[in-house]
Amino acid sequence: MPMRPHILVVLSLISFLAAGCTHTLPPHQEVNQALHKTLNSSGYNYSSKSRITNLTVPVKDLKAATSKQQYMEKGLEAVRGLSIIADGAIDMKAKKSEVLYNLHYDQDNLEVSIKVPLLLDYTNQTLYIGTTLFNTIFPMPPASKGKLIKVDLNDLLKLTGDKSDKLKNMLGQKNFDAVNEGFKQGILKGFTNLKDERFIDQPLTGDDKAAGVVRHIKVTLNHEESVALLLTIADTLIQRLYQDGVLSKEEYGTLMILTDRQKIDTYLAKFSMAVTLDIGLTSAGQISRIESRFTAVGKDNRYQVGLENISGFSRYDAPLFSIKPELTGTVDYKEILDAYLAAKATAKAEAAAAAAAAKAKAAEQEEPPKEEEKKIAE
Repeated sequence: MPMRPHILVVLSLISFLAAGCTHTLPPHQEVNQALHKTLNSSGYNYSSKSRITNLTVPVKDLKAATSKQQYMEKGLEAVRGLSIIADGAIDMKAKKSEVLYNLHYDQDNLEVSIKVPLLLDYTNQTLYIGTTLFNTIFPMPPASKGKLIKVDLNDLLKLTGDKSDKLKNMLGQKNFDAVNEGFKQGILKGFTNLKDERFIDQPLTGDDKAAGVVRHIKVTLNHEESVALLLTIADTLIQRLYQDGVLSKEEYGTLMILTDRQKIDTYLAKFSMAVTLDIGLTSAGQISRIESRFTAVGKDNRYQVGLENISGFSRYDAPLFSIKPELTGTVDYKEILDAYLAAKATAKAEAAAAAAAAKAKAAEQEEPPKEEEKKIAE
């Protein structure tokens, strides 16, 4: 009996140490490992919101009339109120992805939202479009209500003529694999090359806890590091696309110029750039939440751009799709097009008939009656 309290103390100490050692890796190594686990998953669901946090342009210094400058200033104000929200899923095995795009405007007591649901099947090269604003604006066949619009990209690309084969490859399974592999290799390589001191642990926020985050790591990059990371990702992606035959030799040569640091340094010298990433990790060591902030400022501070993206990830290796063609049914886009063209032709014919009737009526009113003509003649 006297041994029991000691055993409980030992067991409690072991449990405490085990819990404390759940994340014993340094921040940089922890992020690299999380990226490996995340990018090697077979699929996931995601939610993302992007918005402009700063947009400064010296409109008054531009060579334009005062009236045009006023419209430009109003346009910039409108852009500041826009955000792009995307909720979707990606399945690497089935080679398909879905997304619900939401173009959202919220400013000056005006809130507008335009949503476009899309499902792209790379294996069959088929695009499915859910109900959108176009269903309200354009005439639709009665039987199409509630169904997805099916677009056969192979059929649609034939209209592009000689470029159809190239575009077909870009939207195919091969390109899907090459792009995903290129991005994965580029991100892993780029983050591995960053300095350890750029990764710092942060206390958990309320949003972190709500998202199931157990470790919050902040990554802060200056201009040189931000440029190096972006160029590494772009260079690796281009290399992979060329290696897998997605890009021709000429296209590869052209794109590689864009990642040549020496050749683009003259452009990069005109502004300074910075990136901060707040990365939230789950107990499984995967990324649950990323807050990305990008800023670019001209050397004279007259031009400034700030972008923010907040993304969440869930259901790793078991993505859930909400767009299901096999359940809702589909209608071919050609039927929609035929219905639109028929309605347009009918409206044109009715307008022509109305114009002819109005012209005939006007002619009758202008022509004097026969009896009056006789009296005038006498």
